[in-house]
Amino acid sequence: MAKSKDGNEKGKEKDSGNKITLTVIVNGAPTQVTANLNAPLHTIIPEALKNSGNVGQGPDAWELKDEGGMLLDGNKKMEEFGFSKDTKLFLSLKTGVAGE
Repeated sequence: MAKSKDGNEKGKEKDSGNKITLTVIVNGAPTQVTANLNAPLHTIIPEALKNSGNVGQGPDAWELKDEGGMLLDGNKKMEEFGFSKDTKLFLSLKTGVAGE
């Protein structure tokens, strides 16, 4: 496996510098999710659902919003949002999904 400038093997995260732990509120209940800063935001949805025990709907039926209620682009990388460890995200069913 190739090594990066710092001597670590590429593809392996040796430190927590590439990770962040966020609080995701799923239907009003908080859960902790550890995420890779280089991954798209949508990748935390399955983990948040699993951690909360809320598996009634698939990950595609959910959307993430910030504390101000603004819908977040799930295809953007985590690092692009500049989240801090105190960030709270809100995971809720997309409009119209609950009745299906």
